[in-house]
Amino acid sequence: MTKKNETIEALKNIPIFLDLKPFQLARLATACSVIEYDAGFELISEGDSLDYTYILMEGDMTVEVFVPSRGNVLTSHLGPLDMCGWSALTPVVRQRTGTVKTTTKTRLLKMDSRVLIPMCEEDHDIGYFIYKRLSNGAARTFLTTRLQLMNLIVEGAQAATIKPHHSAIVE
Repeated sequence: MTKKNETIEALKNIPIFLDLKPFQLARLATACSVIEYDAGFELISEGDSLDYTYILMEGDMTVEVFVPSRGNVLTSHLGPLDMCGWSALTPVVRQRTGTVKTTTKTRLLKMDSRVLIPMCEEDHDIGYFIYKRLSNGAARTFLTTRLQLMNLIVEGAQAATIKPHHSAIVE
């Protein structure tokens, strides 16, 4: 099987692309490749400016963000069909907001935003499918991050209010 055919078959197995026509899948495949990594690979580094978005097809990954005075904080676990690196498809914010590491052997669909963005602008059907799914993934990321932030705030407030009790009674 050629790499292009392998990529088209991978696209067919990802639900967000089910509504695309065969010629659209073939076109989309020109912006994509299938890659594999072993456990422990750092796919995305926080702060980097990269040009790829990934859809996890097999395996598991974690996302961490750096929090001053706390270090790296785990914000989410990613599994099959989760997307990461979606900021590469946004024209303004193209800086990675977290570090993504593989925790198991992984197989991913790698999408090159330098090819995909112009393609979405030219073919509005492809663009609609990509950005509709992207917005759902972004919303999920924001919700997860918001919940993590709330947990950090509550933990900080609890730590600030728990003080050792000093007895005023002297024996």
